[in-house]
Amino acid sequence: MLAIVLGGTAISQAQPNAQGAVELSNGTKVPQNPSLPKLKLTNAQREQIRKTVLTQHNEVEFRLKATKAAENFTPAVGAALPKGVKAQSLPTQVLSQMPELRDYLYVKMKDQVLIVNGMTNKIVDMFSETQPLS
Repeated sequence: MLAIVLGGTAISQAQPNAQGAVELSNGTKVPQNPSLPKLKLTNAQREQIRKTVLTQHNEVEFRLKATKAAENFTPAVGAALPKGVKAQSLPTQVLSQMPELRDYLYVKMKDQVLIVNGMTNKIVDMFSETQPLS
């Protein structure tokens, strides 16, 4: 009976860590569900990204079997990318100017540039691929 009580105490003490932070061997606590800071791009930054990715030939094509299901997807900030659509790292030219974007990815889809949170696969910003931003 004592073993059951002590075992129950050990489990209840371990559970707060299961929900919150993970403690490393050096005592540092790391959140289990880290989040990226809110992205606030200026139009000048969006234009720099747009010009750079415009030269990349990686537009999502819906004739491919993996992306066919995404053809009816309407991109929107807050929406998760549909299955089969893979975001990729921003070009090094962009990351050298804006290192804060290193954890973000992008997709070119339906004449839009979608900036995607690499941890959640959700769209955090989007803008026209073809129309310059003033």
